[in-house]
Formats: sequence, structure tokens, C-alpha cells
Amino acid sequence: MMDPKDYVLGAGILVTFILGIWNAVANWRSSRRTAFINTVTAERVKWLGTLRENISTFCGLTHTWRFSGLEGKPEEHETLLQIDKLRHLIRLQLNPDGDHDKSIETLVARIPQLTHTTQETELKEALNELVEVSQKLLKDEWEKVKEESKRGDLKEPEHCLAFVFRLLHARCLEATARWREAGKPLDSPPNE
Repeated sequence: MMDPKDYVLGAGILVTFILGIWNAVANWRSSRRTAFINTVTAERVKWLGTLRENISTFCGLTHTWRFSGLEGKPEEHETLLQIDKLRHLIRLQLNPDGDHDKSIETLVARIPQLTHTTQETELKEALNELVEVSQKLLKDEWEKVKEESKRGDLKEPEHCLAFVFRLLHARCLEATARWREAGKPLDSPPNE
């Protein structure tokens, strides 16, 4: 006959074993999720850099071609080929559903039509607008990268307590700022 202590000991071992397996699975899932987030974030940062480079090269080449007198020179053909290639490459790097992306796509398609000598002002304005809209897109995407690196997949529903934690964090930062402004040490109570 088994002693009741043996049952308790057996149950404890079983619970420990189950918790160990659960912990191993949770760690495995967490590490896979972290690896995925890191990969996506790194690729998004690369995409931002490439898009920035392509748009700046497109604007620079278009401006140089139009305002530096390359017309009729041997370099003109190569410059026009690069501009045309960049127009299509930029379009392929954009989200067809994004607001800033649509504006950039429209401008990239319109700019080559503004290269006649009678449209210098319109071309300069369109190039400037392209840079400004691109800055907005890049800023918005950078904010997404930062948020995604903190929180994970932004399309996943947020944890129910995440709002509470963000609110508490904001309040703690406000209290810390007030204490610093008042010249109080951070370890003193708030009512002193």
C-alpha cells in the first residue's frame, strides 16, 4: 500500500514536469516571435533606406538633366535611362493602398511630363512636393518600425493590459519630470 506522501510527491513531480514543458514551449514561441519581429524590422529599415536613396537619386537626376544642359550630350541618354528605371523602381517599392504612397506614385509619374523649358517652375514645385511627401512617408514608416520593435506585430490585437501599462508609464514619466523640476531626489515621496 502506498503512503499518501508518495501521492503528493508524485503529483508534485508531475506538476513540475508539466510546468517545465509549458515553459519550454513558451520560450520557444517567444524566441521565434522575437526572431520574426527582428527580421521584419531589419528589412523595413533597409527598405526605408533604399526608398530614400531611390527618390533622392530620381529627384537629383531629373533636376540635373533638366537644368544643367545635358540635352544633346552623350551623358543625356544614360541619365534618361536611369531616371526611367528609377520611376518604375520607386513605384514597385510603394504600397498601392497607402495615402503617401499614392501621392508619391502620382508625382513620380507626373514629373517627367514637366521637363519642358516652359514648365521650370512646375517641375521645381513637383520635385519639392515629392521630397516633402516622401519625408512624411518615411517618418510615418519609421514610427511604425519603432512601435513594432517595442510591441511586435502591429496587426496583432494588443494585449488587454497594454493600454493600462502605457497609461501608467506615461504617468510615471510625468511624475518624474515634476520631481526633477522641483529639484527633489527621485526616491522622495511625491507629497514632500
